Amino acid sequence: MKHFDSLGIMIDCSRNAVMKPESVCRYIDILAKLGYTTLQLYTEDTYEVDGEPYFGYLRGRYTTEELQSIDAYAKEKGIEFIPCIQTLAHLNAIFRWAPYGGIKDWDDILLIGDPRTYELLDHIFASLRKSFTTKQVQLGMDEAYLVGLGKYRQINGIRERFEIMAEHLAKVCEIAKKYGFEPMLWNDMFYHLSRDSGKSAQEIQALIPDQVKLV
Repeated sequence: MKHFDSLGIMIDCSRNAVMKPESVCRYIDILAKLGYTTLQLYTEDTYEVDGEPYFGYLRGRYTTEELQSIDAYAKEKGIEFIPCIQTLAHLNAIFRWAPYGGIKDWDDILLIGDPRTYELLDHIFASLRKSFTTKQVQLGMDEAYLVGLGKYRQINGIRERFEIMAEHLAKVCEIAKKYGFEPMLWNDMFYHLSRDSGKSAQEIQALIPDQVKLV
């Protein structure tokens, strides 16, 4: 009896321990034997992005060629290799470098609404498209608890943070669609901010693009 459409593992490769490509392939062998169907590598900035030399600099990032090789090996073993990235928060490592200082909202969060933020995200998705054959992508966007409270508020004033999140998600989804990706994301921020917004479940759902899977 089939109980799940897919069964997968996510490996954290962003906590100063980036699994070597050959180790990922050995892991894929194990997953295939156990009946798993998907593998995600959680990479905040530990992958190569064209046009962004300081993205993942000195962090053991995967090259495009390494990801392509893993993707091909996974496909051979019947495993779908899915990028699991961050498109809002958990990007503290990039803010140590000057090229990203201008798009820091607060803490580890990107500055929503800034053209440079979306230039970076466009470069990210363009690079992912070269590295992965899957249509799926995990956008992250979790635990951005201080979103809209730093530089964003200085520029735009006080705004409903749930709406800020929804606007950003719509823009990220537009970029993902441009490169043929179907997005999913962690849903904790929508629960977190909805408690303060007073919005109904139906109002919340209306702000989330139809093509997005909440995880």
